[in-house]
Amino acid sequence: MKLNHLIALFFLCSLPLFSADFSSQFKSYPSYVIGNEKYVSLKTLIKVLHIQNWGRIEDRIFFEYQEKSIKTRIGSNEITVDNKKQLLSSPIKEIEGEIHFPLLPLEGILGPVKSFATAPTPEKSLSPRVEERKEPFALGTTQEKDKPFVILIDAGHGGHDDGARGNYGLKEKDVNLDISLRMKKYLSTQLKHIPNIRFETTRETDIFLSLSERVDIAKRMKADIFFCVHTNSSKFNRLNADGFETYYPRQKENLSFSLPKFESDDMKQVENHETLFQIVDDLNATSVIEESRVMAEMVQEHLAERLICPDRGAKSANFYVLKYTPMISVLVEVGFICNPNIEANLRDPEVRQAISETLGKAVITYLQTRKIII
Repeated sequence: MKLNHLIALFFLCSLPLFSADFSSQFKSYPSYVIGNEKYVSLKTLIKVLHIQNWGRIEDRIFFEYQEKSIKTRIGSNEITVDNKKQLLSSPIKEIEGEIHFPLLPLEGILGPVKSFATAPTPEKSLSPRVEERKEPFALGTTQEKDKPFVILIDAGHGGHDDGARGNYGLKEKDVNLDISLRMKKYLSTQLKHIPNIRFETTRETDIFLSLSERVDIAKRMKADIFFCVHTNSSKFNRLNADGFETYYPRQKENLSFSLPKFESDDMKQVENHETLFQIVDDLNATSVIEESRVMAEMVQEHLAERLICPDRGAKSANFYVLKYTPMISVLVEVGFICNPNIEANLRDPEVRQAISETLGKAVITYLQTRKIII
């Protein structure tokens, strides 16, 4: 046999054996050419590959295929298969609300399309219920009557822990407590027509609670939202430090419940797939963090409309109470008590009332946006 024939034979043998079969499965479906690269939509992938378990959180995509857990992001050319990272030749794109994958690189990553003797069951999304709910519902209806929705307001510091102090003696612990109690009263008044929504506080007097005690209270109450109120300070430029900011968790540890609440039929689909549980765990943590970020940004937007001082933005952080509370959580810094002008404003009950109402309105906006109340 001639050498060039051997080289050709070797080259042919080195090609993926499933290539033609894989590509042929998509011939009858629409595809798109983007920068000389052929793309297919995520919907097409789900249908052709018979994917039954999948989910999306913002830019993150999760699905299970042939007992492999797949994770990736929109805008990235990196895809993780069973914790092993691989590269696509082109990034995943979102066009007019639809997610598109480069087709050819998937051949070597996903492998051949598995044949099915019977038609596959409809796919079930693992996205959080706040995203998949088709119709809004009001708390207090029969759909949610057995579980109250609990919002826990946490006044930072207290007791022997004064927190930050202003130049004229104002203590952070007192400001935090007063704003928290006013916020609870405002929310209770505004949402009094919804019996199954509860507003609780970690403290209503000047007592000391450790960080772990605050987390334990949130877990014991099975709170749905943990809202922590603080007043800021600075080591440098103390007299001129200004602005408000809201933090959301950078990561979550020891989640005791999941935002995606499965129905019994859903659980039957996933109970035998250990790899999927890792996807669900990642999705749950991402869901809580993402929802926390959404709430933090809403808090900032509302404060920016009411306060005449710099908007320092919504930021992620690993503060203990954010990291270890297993629910949506934010921590707001309402102003710099070390700035004499801000200290004077925070001493004014009318200013504290305005801040508490603004924080309460941010919570209500979040509940309405997520169709938790209507």
